[in-house]
Amino acid sequence: MGRPEKPLDPGEGPVQRFASELRALRSDAGSPTYRSMACRAHYSPTALAHAAAGDRLPSLAVVVAFARACGGNPDEWQQRWSQAAEESAAFRDDDVALSPYRGLERFESEQRHLFFGRDRVVDSLLDLIRTKRFAALSGPSGSGKSSLLRAGLLPVLRDAARCAGHPVTVHLITPGPRPATTYEQLLSPGADDPERWIVVDESHELGTPVPDLDERLRFVELLVAARRPESRLRVVLNLRPDFLWWCPRRTPWLDALTDCTVRMPGMTSAELREAIVRPAAAAGLAVERDLTARLVDDFLGQPTMLPMLSNALLHVWCRRRGRVLTLADYEEMGGVRGALATTAEEVFDRLCARQRLTARRVLRRFVAPDENRSYVRRPVRPSELRAFEDRETRPVLNTLVGARLVTLGENSAELTHDAVISEFPRLRRWLEEDRERLLHHRYLTEAAGAWQELGHDECDLYRGKRLAIAESLFLRDQEPDELTGLEREFLTASRHAQGHRPAA
Repeated sequence: MGRPEKPLDPGEGPVQRFASELRALRSDAGSPTYRSMACRAHYSPTALAHAAAGDRLPSLAVVVAFARACGGNPDEWQQRWSQAAEESAAFRDDDVALSPYRGLERFESEQRHLFFGRDRVVDSLLDLIRTKRFAALSGPSGSGKSSLLRAGLLPVLRDAARCAGHPVTVHLITPGPRPATTYEQLLSPGADDPERWIVVDESHELGTPVPDLDERLRFVELLVAARRPESRLRVVLNLRPDFLWWCPRRTPWLDALTDCTVRMPGMTSAELREAIVRPAAAAGLAVERDLTARLVDDFLGQPTMLPMLSNALLHVWCRRRGRVLTLADYEEMGGVRGALATTAEEVFDRLCARQRLTARRVLRRFVAPDENRSYVRRPVRPSELRAFEDRETRPVLNTLVGARLVTLGENSAELTHDAVISEFPRLRRWLEEDRERLLHHRYLTEAAGAWQELGHDECDLYRGKRLAIAESLFLRDQEPDELTGLEREFLTASRHAQGHRPAA
């Protein structure tokens, strides 16, 4: 006889309930030993025992093997596993929602009571918009600009607006595809209108190639007009440092940025301690001094890794056994770099073989190569994701969202942070294996989208060398489900327009 299994409480959560169901299946089969089950399942006794331990949700492949070894119906247990996986993601989301740490997600205004360590930058921005009416916040992705604007600056501006002594409205806007057209009225208050204080976030969208350059230039001119003494506008702009390289040098408003820009500094050791300790204190918890010292050592001088700090703290918080976050838990999970890789790998392990192929296709959709042989996040419209014919796309996407690897907005979905690309080794390997193909796939996606939006104009189809490259990469392909229906339709129309016939 082996050691008795630890007791399970099915009411503790979906993972524990599923494990108890596996134990019941094994009991109904006469309680065979895990060693004898391993002979039939072709999985180790340890893997099978862990499946019924209730510590974590096992992979689908192990569950199916467990069921077969006990005479269960594999299709029935696949359905049970899918339900448990969905409930487990929701259950974890409910738990994580109570965390004082945001993980890879940015802070929003409602989390102002958990946002610490950035007072000096907020003060610098306030000074600029008081004296010059315009301020730009510059810094690389991952330095926390969006969190600072939303959870640090916006609440202060709203408090100040209520005490201003004259009518003031505060607005958060994101540029979008037609920023000047969308926001021209808001950015042009009349003499009788309330003064408007505008925070512009996600301004890096301005630096992406879009058809109408004049639209983007006009939008920035509307913003910089806030510097005029008679303006009833005050503006704070989230500005990526590479934006100045993208902007044409002829534009006169570039000079206006030089004395109105605050560079996002790295956090000092005291500020890092605030960001680590004070959110826990707000939730009635404590952080072990050794853990605080280790995190300060790991992150001091690393301004682009702040989301990874929050993600690591979230993982430590999830592992807590009492009211103290400990260094032992941090080291056990592999530190900050292990936190993100752990999150991503745990998600991947829960997927069946077909879903793993889908996950690879979906994740690559969220990435685009840049000119420096690196990769950037790519927002994906819901219509593009819906265009996949693969029925696994939706459950896989839901899993990625539940794990905080992908964020869904009203108009797009995207990787939660650039760190998902840099710290998830499996994704990085996928990208490096086929970088050139990925680049041409992004061209194809944009071309097909433009063709659809412009009414299937034959002038927008591929021809010549572009069509030949696309045919060789995507129509004689070992991954037939990689293209959406629209992309495939676009290539088929391009072949017909050039007089080709589809391959047999």
